[in-house]
Amino acid sequence: MGIKSTDVVMPVVPMFHANAWGLSFSAPMSGCKVVMPGMNMDGESIYELLNDHKVTFTAAVPTVWLMLLQYLEANDLKLPYLERVAIGGSAVPRVMLEKFEKNYDVSVMHAWGMTEMSPLGTIGAFKSGMEELSFDEKMDIKLKQGRASYMVEMKITDDDGNELPWNGKDFGHLLVRGPFIASKYMKGDGGQILDNQGFFDTGDVATIDELGFMQITDRSKDVIKSGGEWISSIELENIAVGHPDVAEAAVIGIFHPKWDERPLLICVPAEGKEPNKDNVLEYLQDKLAKWWLPDDVVFVDEIPHTATGKIQKLTLREQFADYQLPTA
Repeated sequence: MGIKSTDVVMPVVPMFHANAWGLSFSAPMSGCKVVMPGMNMDGESIYELLNDHKVTFTAAVPTVWLMLLQYLEANDLKLPYLERVAIGGSAVPRVMLEKFEKNYDVSVMHAWGMTEMSPLGTIGAFKSGMEELSFDEKMDIKLKQGRASYMVEMKITDDDGNELPWNGKDFGHLLVRGPFIASKYMKGDGGQILDNQGFFDTGDVATIDELGFMQITDRSKDVIKSGGEWISSIELENIAVGHPDVAEAAVIGIFHPKWDERPLLICVPAEGKEPNKDNVLEYLQDKLAKWWLPDDVVFVDEIPHTATGKIQKLTLREQFADYQLPTA
């Protein structure tokens, strides 16, 4: 991540979440000043800490940065000291990435990992020569979670365990192997967690391109299986929040008698806006394959999140357990 002794680092990540993504160790080891944000994760509180302590490097899940960007835009503020942001926990929407880079001159880097990986798995660092690419080409790369960190091996497989090619198109179950990756859980909980080659199933669904850049497309339990094909809820969500009247979006699979599951798009309207189903679907029309389009769109006041800021898909599935799609 390029942390150096002159940086001021603020991990907006709970200490109980993989030791604040390892920053509670790496920042002091690098001789940095470390700013701990406390319990307030709202946009105003985060902005005040970034500004008052002249933070140069920070890290958090997209939900935190969504609240910060909304506060910045509402109050016409800038980020004069912040240089770099690491984003993990879930995929960053392109609209958020471009706002940081264009409007605030802040470099965004995707990172991915798990507690079981101690914790870093990949980091979105460019390969040599990529700095010369166009802005849009750079953004295409930055949307990916990145290349494997030192001593981490990756592979993707289908439901039958067959290894899939690294072409940036085929997506499957993401498995990892390495000396810093857990081989079992405490007291043997969960039984054998490695395959016959020693790979650990991360529970994520991903693609890997020819250059080794990995991109998460979903959690295995969240991917929508429609008519035998897979639909990425994350990709749908990230495109939906690009709609100017949508502040946040979540997608879950709803039972369908013909296709097994179809996507339901759940949106939080932007402040002062009143989007409707028709204009949201029209916005998505030319950005997705037709069969990926949600079968319905609903609007809610808020979307539930975990303590680390991730969308609680399980809670949403429980809330909409009896929901009937208009196409069913």
